[in-house]
Amino acid sequence: MRKIVGLVLVLAVLWAGWWVAGSVMVRKAAQEFFAQQKAAGRVAEYQGLSVRGFPNRFDLTVEEVRLGDPDSGFGWRAPFLQIFAMSWKPWHLIAAFPPEQRFEFPGQSVTVNASALRASLIVSPGGALALDRTASAGQAIVLRSSLGWTLRLDDARVASRRVGDDAASHEIGIDLQGLAPEGALAEAAERAGLPPRLSELRFRAVTGLTAPVDRHLGQTRPQLRTLDLRELRLIWGPLSLTGSGRLTVDGSGRPEGRIDLALGNWRQAIRIAAELGLIEADALPSWERALGVFAARSGGEELQVPLTMAEGWMNLGPLPLGPAPALATGG
Repeated sequence: MRKIVGLVLVLAVLWAGWWVAGSVMVRKAAQEFFAQQKAAGRVAEYQGLSVRGFPNRFDLTVEEVRLGDPDSGFGWRAPFLQIFAMSWKPWHLIAAFPPEQRFEFPGQSVTVNASALRASLIVSPGGALALDRTASAGQAIVLRSSLGWTLRLDDARVASRRVGDDAASHEIGIDLQGLAPEGALAEAAERAGLPPRLSELRFRAVTGLTAPVDRHLGQTRPQLRTLDLRELRLIWGPLSLTGSGRLTVDGSGRPEGRIDLALGNWRQAIRIAAELGLIEADALPSWERALGVFAARSGGEELQVPLTMAEGWMNLGPLPLGPAPALATGG
């Protein structure tokens, strides 16, 4: 019996030693991350950092955290961020986000309020800690922009997984339920007779990056290289939009390629675009005539038209839409 008790005590001491060593490594890794970001000229600030959870978890809490990239204009801040890992599988992380956080984009900031917003992340064991897969979910989400628009979501789920052995290629899935826009978009939808909520938004794609998402991402700064859109599906009352295609991103961060779109009740859709000011009211007849040529090929009710991007420009069928959006910062 004394041997058994002694063995248990030895194992307990070893386990406690493992936790202490592991907690020191977790703290050091977090501190090094912020230091590396600062050394690279990016914003990386926090007011407090602690590791708890003895004996079975590593619970990292970072308080008053702020991250940002002055070159791209992107940033994020929150009153806290919590990352949990079981001590016997530290490569599986679970993140808990606060009820309110703020994202910075070029030209605007977006405040996100959410109930029980959590995410899990699994990396491959090894020195590089390359991303393997992720999953996140949240309910009762409200996004408010400094530009005046508001968007509500009943439920949101986002997931990704590495494609085979290619650490720089990931399959991404997004499912949003009960989207309810407010402001100008909601008013335009109401005038067009649409319901206040979108029934579904579904997105499936495979992305190719310039570098793996791993512990070196602060130096390698992975950028989008290819986007293989497998499925885009949006349902809003009588309106439906589906799409698929492939884009590549050039050295300046501009996409090139083609997305084939199918839009149901397309005449109502472009009237909504006119209500929002995306199409000049005087140009609406020209749009209807030009797009009607494509719609006639499929019976008139569904518009099948390519969205093409080339040389920094974007066109919907024969109609120019303007400069193509930047999908990467370029290099």
